[in-house]
Amino acid sequence: MTDDMQNKKQEKLDALLSQVQKEEAREEFIYGITNRAGRTFAQRVNDFFIDHSKVPGKEKAYFFELLATMLKAGIPLNRSLQILVTRTENLRLRRVTATLSYELEHGRPLWQALDRFPDVFDETERGMVQSAEAIGNLENILFKISSSLERRNRLYMRLKSALVYPITVFVSLLVGTIVMLIYVVPRIEEIFKGNTIELPITTRVLLGSSVVLANYWWMILIFLIFGFIGFHVYTNSEEGRFSWDFRKLKIPFAGSILRKMAVLRFVDMLGLLIESGLPINKALEFVAGAVGNEVYRIKTYDALGAIQEGRKLSSALSTAPFLFPETVTNMIAVGEQSASLGELSGKIGAHYEREINHTLKNLTTVAGPVLILLIGVAVAFFAVAVLSPIFSLTSSIL
Repeated sequence: MTDDMQNKKQEKLDALLSQVQKEEAREEFIYGITNRAGRTFAQRVNDFFIDHSKVPGKEKAYFFELLATMLKAGIPLNRSLQILVTRTENLRLRRVTATLSYELEHGRPLWQALDRFPDVFDETERGMVQSAEAIGNLENILFKISSSLERRNRLYMRLKSALVYPITVFVSLLVGTIVMLIYVVPRIEEIFKGNTIELPITTRVLLGSSVVLANYWWMILIFLIFGFIGFHVYTNSEEGRFSWDFRKLKIPFAGSILRKMAVLRFVDMLGLLIESGLPINKALEFVAGAVGNEVYRIKTYDALGAIQEGRKLSSALSTAPFLFPETVTNMIAVGEQSASLGELSGKIGAHYEREINHTLKNLTTVAGPVLILLIGVAVAFFAVAVLSPIFSLTSSIL
C-alpha cells in the first residue's frame, strides 16, 4: 500500500470519526437555564416527552454507583457529575444530572440540588444524601443507595417476568374471543335461521354477546374510556388512593406479594436511613413519604407519633399484624433492645426478598396449569355452544 493511499484512508477515517462524534454530541440541557424560547416545535414536543418520562430504577442505581465509584477514586463531586452527563443514556436523567452539576457550581449542596427533582429522587434518597453530606460519608451512602435500588429493581423485574406469561395468554384469549364474536359467530347464526329447534343456553349467550359487540361496540368503548378516566380520578383523590391501596393488599395471593414488597421497602429504607446517621423519627418521616402505599404511609406516621410519645417502634407496628407480621415486629424489637435496628432491618429485608422470590417462583409454577384450565373451559364453552345445536339440527333432518 502506497503512502498516498494510506493518507487518503486515514483522512477518510478521520472524517468518518469526526462525523460520528458530531452525531453523538449531546446537548447539555439545564432546567431553568437553557432557553426554550428559541427551540423549534419538534424540539418542544420532544422536551415534553423527555420531561414527563420516568427514570427507571436500574438507571438510578447505575447513576449512584458510578457517582460513588468516582468519588472513591478521588474525583471531586462536581467533576463526577459532569462526567456522568456524558455517560448517562437516559435523556431525562442526563438533563437532571446536568442541572445537578450546575447547582453545585453555584454553591448548593447535593441534597438541595436533588430536592428540585422529587419525581426522580424519592424522599428516602434525598434524606440519606443530606445526612451523608452532613457527616462526610457520601461515598459509602451512595453505594448503599445503589445496592438498595438494584435489589428493588431485581424484584420488580422478577414480578414482571412472572406476570408476562399469564397476561399474554389472557390478552390472546380475549382478542381471540372478540374476533370470533364479530366474524365467526354471525356466520354460524345464519345456519340456525329459519329452523325451529330450541337453542341451548350456551348458544343463546354466544349469539347475544355477538349481537351486542357487533352493534354496540362504540358504547362499550365509551364506557371503558370513561370508566378508566373515572378510576384514575378516584385513585388520585386522597380517599380513593387509600381505599384502592387497601383493596390491593386484600387481593387473594397478589395481596400477599404486595404486602411483602411494602414491608421490604419499609425496612430496607428504614435501615439505610438509620445507618446513614438519621435519628429514627426523622427516618420514619422520609420512609412515610416514599413507602409507595397510602395504607403503609398512614401507619408509618402513626408509628412516628407513637415514638414521639415515648413508645417503641415495634409496639406501634404490632397493632397492625395485617401490615407488619409478628416476625417483623419481633425482630424490630430485638434491634431496638440491642441498638442495632439498622443492621437488623437489613436482615429483615434480605429475609423478605427470599420470601418474595419463593412466592414468585410458586406463582410461575401454578400459573401454567391454571391458564391451561382456563383455555380448556373457554374452548369447551365455544364447542358446546356451536356444536350442540348443529347436532340437534342434524338429528331433526334425519
